[in-house]
Amino acid sequence: MMRNLFLFVAPLFFFLHTTLAAPAPEPQPHPILRQNNQTTDLGSAISDMRRQSYNGFVILLHVLNDTNLFKNAEVTFLMPSDSDLSKADMSQEDLQTFILRHTIPAWLMINHMLRFPNQTLVPSSLPDRMFTITKSGGSGIFVNNARVVDPNICQNSRISCHGISDVITFTRDFFPTAKLPPEMLSPVRGRITSSRH
Repeated sequence: MMRNLFLFVAPLFFFLHTTLAAPAPEPQPHPILRQNNQTTDLGSAISDMRRQSYNGFVILLHVLNDTNLFKNAEVTFLMPSDSDLSKADMSQEDLQTFILRHTIPAWLMINHMLRFPNQTLVPSSLPDRMFTITKSGGSGIFVNNARVVDPNICQNSRISCHGISDVITFTRDFFPTAKLPPEMLSPVRGRITSSRH
């Protein structure tokens, strides 16, 4: 009888031992944002942002949660550090405005900005706000008050992003649109064209 019990228990013990001792399968990574089961450009950009520890900006994009805002658009994000974001005065109501005032409605890598004449005006994604791109010798490139400290973080076809030294401020409440050429008053896409070289 003991032998029969042993013959029953031994395979059961072996099965439980190998099953419990086997490592649990690792969870598969999932893209943050999906569209038609394909990773979007925004999802790819968010992954690049996370790799460089711009987690605060990633959280803002997730809280905004409007994937159509940048769908099929070429944009450049100007991302303050987590520390600078923690000091920024923002509320849920103006989160979209905050993101748009840190966005250029065009795909601009750092080499594009380096080719601009000093003090070039570039539209922001807000209709009445303009960025001033300043080249400051050994200090690098400034967008308004913020220096570009981590250029070319995002490495995909539609979205460029750069880490900046501060939250963007504007010297005026608005830019008089009457003085802007018509091409700068058109919708977000097409306001700036940049060659991809």
